[in-house]
Amino acid sequence: MTTIFLHPGKRLGSNYELEAIVGTGQFGQVWRARKLNPPSGATVALKVPLDPNRGEEVLMADGQYMLELPKHPGVVAVNWQGRIGAVWVVEMEFVNGIPLSKLMADEIQWSKVTFEDIIRWFTGVAEALAFLHGNEIAHGDIKPDNLLLDEASGRLKITDFGTSRRLTDNLIRTFRHAGAWAYQAPEIQQANQRGAVSDLFSVGAVLYHVTTGRLPRASIHELLTSAPITRPRQFNPEIPAELDAIIMDLLVDDPLRRLPNATSLCQRLQSLLPDTRLKTVPNLTPLPPGTGYLDQAATLLAEGKKEEAREAAASATLHSTGLIPALELYARLSDELGYADDAINAYKRLLTLERTAGETRRAAESQLADLFLRLHRYEAAETYVEAAIKVQPTSPLMLLKAAVVLGACTKLERALDLLEKILAEEPHNGAAMEKKMLVLWLLHRYEDAAQAARDVLMVMPDSELCLKRLVDYETLMGNRRRAEHYRQRLESLAR
Repeated sequence: MTTIFLHPGKRLGSNYELEAIVGTGQFGQVWRARKLNPPSGATVALKVPLDPNRGEEVLMADGQYMLELPKHPGVVAVNWQGRIGAVWVVEMEFVNGIPLSKLMADEIQWSKVTFEDIIRWFTGVAEALAFLHGNEIAHGDIKPDNLLLDEASGRLKITDFGTSRRLTDNLIRTFRHAGAWAYQAPEIQQANQRGAVSDLFSVGAVLYHVTTGRLPRASIHELLTSAPITRPRQFNPEIPAELDAIIMDLLVDDPLRRLPNATSLCQRLQSLLPDTRLKTVPNLTPLPPGTGYLDQAATLLAEGKKEEAREAAASATLHSTGLIPALELYARLSDELGYADDAINAYKRLLTLERTAGETRRAAESQLADLFLRLHRYEAAETYVEAAIKVQPTSPLMLLKAAVVLGACTKLERALDLLEKILAEEPHNGAAMEKKMLVLWLLHRYEDAAQAARDVLMVMPDSELCLKRLVDYETLMGNRRRAEHYRQRLESLAR
């Protein structure tokens, strides 16, 4: 299969027109789209794989069970899935709202949230889970990212069913550690087993997070060793006592002793709603300033303990006066260890701080551009590459990254200008030459692209991309012998 570039205005067959990207996960992108066929003009959400060769199988799981279910107001409906050309597409109900995770990260919006809001939201989540479990489906990945706050109804709606499974017993076997570990039940991490009660643990973990600002277990080590969980009211005494009890009943490690089902959870939460004392969720009391956290992180890093160093750096951002170096270290370690979202948020926070020095700011912009590029989030990367290449002198590597991003955003002429700038300084830069050939091909300048491909082969004789393009070009021009020559060279690389 061939990876395609998606952009606003692009049509997928005669079925959909993409309007805007609304989210990116590990395997797929979610786009707001206009439905063309049947010609209704309806707005839908489309999930497509980032890489058809790698993510398609995962996306197929999204609609595997959900297509059979009736609609429910607390569950994002999956309407259809299938192949359009070379791309597997999952069509879902479009929810006009943001994930709970984004709301939690917005200090201004979160300051308006009350305990009554939280209880009402999660009563709805419990109703939706009761519906799913009643239809023999375990969600498997309840977390703030997968709870969308619908502006129209004011309720949280559960989405992303790529890890869902049929419930064939109280606990079912799963061979893929899908989901966010921070919210997963112990039986998933320790025994590769999960079921309806595993979803309830995840709800408890999310409730713990929204009421305390903390995770019940803040590291994978704590989760795997079943470290004791501190009662929420010890961090936030304003939490109603019964809500505290519900959360702790959800977070019992033994699934057989956990709150038994989503219906029970719904009933207990509903009993709290008439309580008029449920006021605005207070801000947590800031932790007292301390010293030594950043030094501890540096020591752990020198000992090769990167996971622990990352945790210490995270503590330093809360405790230490050295906020900027702590954020820099936390962002870098998060990126190295695969916590992409944490790295992105840390780099973004660095850019919002007035005290961040120019050199640090430029480094953060470059790292954000690189991160989004690796995640195939090209529209997000564009802002940062444009900022990074304004600083002179700009390295050829940064210019190359910018050209890739701009090309993916269909700004091909701009990408070509940057590649020409690289090649003016480094005429034999093979990577830039190869990208130039591809941009020329996308611009339908086939003759120029063919010459550029021949130039690349002088520097990089084994460039499969250029050999393939030359096979296509010579075939198109009717030069069978030349096409066969390049085809044989291509086949020899595969031996």
